[in-house]
Amino acid sequence: MEPAMPVLGFPLRLRLLAGLLLLPPLPARAPEPAAQDVSLGVDWLTRYGYLPPPDPAQAQLQSPTQLRDALKVMQRFAGLPETGLLDATTLATMQKRRCSLPDVRGVAGLVRRRRYALGGSTWKKRVLTWRVRSFPQSSRLSPETVRALMRLALAAWGMETNLEFQEMGAPGPAEPDILIDFSRAYHEDSYPFDGLGGTLAHAFFPGEHPISGDTHFDDEEFWTFGSKDGEGTDLFAVAVHEFGHALGLGHSSAPDSIMRPFYQGPVGAPQEFRLSQDDRDGLQQLYGKAPQTPDEAPTGKPLPPPPLPPTLSPDSRSVPVPNRCEGSFDAIANIRGEIFFFKGPWFWRLQPSGQLVSPRPGRLHRFWEGLPAHVGTVQAAYARPRDGRILLFSGPQFWVFKDRQLEGPPRPLTALGLPPGEEVDAVFSWPLNGRTYLVRGRRYWRYDEEAARPDPGYPRDLGLWEGAPDAPDDATVGNTGDIYFFKGIYYWRFPKDTVTADPDSPHPVGPKWLDCPAPSGGPAPPRHPKTPRQPEACDCQCEISRAAGPPGRPLLLPLLALLAGGIASC
Repeated sequence: MEPAMPVLGFPLRLRLLAGLLLLPPLPARAPEPAAQDVSLGVDWLTRYGYLPPPDPAQAQLQSPTQLRDALKVMQRFAGLPETGLLDATTLATMQKRRCSLPDVRGVAGLVRRRRYALGGSTWKKRVLTWRVRSFPQSSRLSPETVRALMRLALAAWGMETNLEFQEMGAPGPAEPDILIDFSRAYHEDSYPFDGLGGTLAHAFFPGEHPISGDTHFDDEEFWTFGSKDGEGTDLFAVAVHEFGHALGLGHSSAPDSIMRPFYQGPVGAPQEFRLSQDDRDGLQQLYGKAPQTPDEAPTGKPLPPPPLPPTLSPDSRSVPVPNRCEGSFDAIANIRGEIFFFKGPWFWRLQPSGQLVSPRPGRLHRFWEGLPAHVGTVQAAYARPRDGRILLFSGPQFWVFKDRQLEGPPRPLTALGLPPGEEVDAVFSWPLNGRTYLVRGRRYWRYDEEAARPDPGYPRDLGLWEGAPDAPDDATVGNTGDIYFFKGIYYWRFPKDTVTADPDSPHPVGPKWLDCPAPSGGPAPPRHPKTPRQPEACDCQCEISRAAGPPGRPLLLPLLALLAGGIASC
């Protein structure tokens, strides 16, 4: 049994509150980044060379000054304001698709070395051989198109120097200098791929090692060529970048360089592409200039036209890709600042910047490694605040993931306080009180994450969240702290620290979240009426009002809540 907390006398509490309210306004300060964001930021800065790797012999913490300096170097490299803060713009940049290789080599003093790879890391010959050993499985590009794009991407470098590239045919006794593969996840090197979005490809610098020059592309990306609507990832643009590494170039911060670490989208017709001056200077520093720099694009067989979208035959057993603009998602979750929209065996990812990772959805089981094959639908999902673990719910069970890897067997919802056999429509964790809410129909349960136990007195009526729809598709917390309930093609926004939907709710999901047009037909669903308040009872908003005190004093919220009798009890 927990010891009882001493209770202040009521008159004394009033005097304390009155004194607090007469204090001068506290100076505004920038919001502190969440602990999870700091952890992700440190991991990212370490992975891409801005911070040294941890010493295995000691528990080494990064100092605030070291982290700030590393952030400034990263921001300078990415063309961002050098604030040294892990702000929203910096976090959004860290979420962008990019190359797997680090940007900085050698972090002593955080001084970046010259951009032309490692000292002496160049090819000692001028005729380099290459071969595509494996082709993409998730793309509509034919092997002939892939080979043609690789040929043109190499030729873009060859035309600027005295290098020549020759394609090798079938495997023989001699291995090519540059071996090209489309691989997934862990593929026998130190740079595992992470599925759709995130890291796209990597290549290894010149040298005498068997893997030197080899170039790997993530086979779970949707590789395209000549896409008119920005769908997928342009294979030619990424190939030119990676072949720069295979020739000895590091990443560049020049605005127009193909060697910038972040994916920049298509670069135009491959036959007409020319390297920027920064890229030419880097290459020619390593290999010298071409005897005669040509004035026109490299010659070769013309590329086939871009492939047409596939059509499914009536007897096709393939699962059709759903239309994200139709709404009615199975689950929506904020996972490390990205919003995931789940529908059947598919999902879309929305970056913190508001941009879709890809208009084409990713495969559920390819991304969440270890999720049982029989789980065809995720009904709810959320990221657990205390440790960053990701929970996926389906039926009366849930699965826990560390990053993308499954941890242990499925667990019953009874562990979170729900009755046996119960399922959930929506799950979200509210930053205001640190509780996780599990919604089913018009009822919800509440779970105390810190104490790892369900709160007593539940379930309660969902109408206490004034304006929330019955049986929502899901609910999640935005990156600014607002709560969003989703149902069909609409969402309801609950401003930060309130349990009342904003007056304009509901809003269409497509235009804000998924780059879709506004719905054209039918009125928006009506708002749910507020649950009648019982005499002398206090609903959630009442409790929040008690805790918050007069408007305009948000920084006093935690202390006022403690003195006035606690936080919201909804």
